[in-house]
Amino acid sequence: MRHILTSLILTSLAIAAAAFSLPAFALDEEPCGKSMVCASNPQSVADGVQAAGYKAVLSKSSTTGNPMIESAANGYNYSIFFYECEDGKKCGSIQFQISFEDDGANTLELANKWNSNKRFSQMAVADDKSLAVSYDVATIGGLNQKNFADVVDWWALMLGELNKFFKENPAPAAAAEAAVK
Repeated sequence: MRHILTSLILTSLAIAAAAFSLPAFALDEEPCGKSMVCASNPQSVADGVQAAGYKAVLSKSSTTGNPMIESAANGYNYSIFFYECEDGKKCGSIQFQISFEDDGANTLELANKWNSNKRFSQMAVADDKSLAVSYDVATIGGLNQKNFADVVDWWALMLGELNKFFKENPAPAAAAEAAVK
């Protein structure tokens, strides 16, 4: 009996220690360095997107109050959301995201097919069958302009890949229409 009690106590302590060692989100408390791109300085992110050759309209998310950027690449409008913020400031990361309403093809199988071959982005299907493709980037301490330009290039590349993926995996109505032609 004592062995079981000791084992339970040790297991409980191990679980508690693991819970306390989980990383908490980090606020980017340091000022964003000159010519660096940091989520803690949303204007630097907008400027970095523009320096990469794309539009960037900085505003605030109506749901979170955090900064948000609207942009476009490869024929798609997308958003950049800011995360790990404190009162809309000192954000630690960003997420490039594009969403699509349900067209009858937004399934877990479709998302899994995308995810099985993509390293830098992920596709998810929400309960309302909307589809989201996203790319998360941590910016604590900042990214230099060259690194951030590479981030934007990867996202633009993923949007081009997304267009090709949708052509290869059309919605049922689009597939039926193409078969008639």
